[in-house]
Formats: sequence, C-alpha cells, structure tokens
Amino acid sequence: MVQAQLLEELDQEVKADSTYAQILIKITPSSKTYEEAKKIIEELGVHIIEAKQLSAQWMLLKLDVMDMRNVVLKLTENGFLNMKGINALPSGNK
Repeated sequence: MVQAQLLEELDQEVKADSTYAQILIKITPSSKTYEEAKKIIEELGVHIIEAKQLSAQWMLLKLDVMDMRNVVLKLTENGFLNMKGINALPSGNK
C-alpha cells in the first residue's frame, strides 16, 4: 500500500515531454543499481540525457528516444520490475 502510494505521488511529478521518453524506475543499492540499468539502456543504443533522484529508491530517467517500450522490455527481461514508462508526446500535443 505504501509502495503504491509513493509511486502515485512520484507519478504526479512526471510530465510527458515532446522531445524524449522517460522511465520512472526503482533503483536499490543491494539489487538493481543505476549502473546496471544504464548499461542495459546503452546496449540498446539509447542514451540517458538526465537521471534525477526523486526519492531514496526512485529515479527518473530521461532518454534520447521518443518511444520507451524497447527499453522497458529489456529492463524487465533483466529483472527491473518496478518502473513506469512515458513516451514522448506526438508532435503538436502538450
């Protein structure tokens, strides 16, 4: 319950952008680290243009792509299970 409430609060801070996709991801020092996520993302040819720590365990990653689906799929395949992806807005939407 607390986990869901925290994710909902963080989700309200995340706004879709017209130039990049974003991933809100749970990072923990003991299991799934930022360095692991970054390596997986960069192996796909995607770059993190900004990484922002939103809480002790949650980070917002802004990516240099419009569609985050392949990134989320690859992260999930590698054990990152707590995340939410947001695609870039189509041109003309704000």
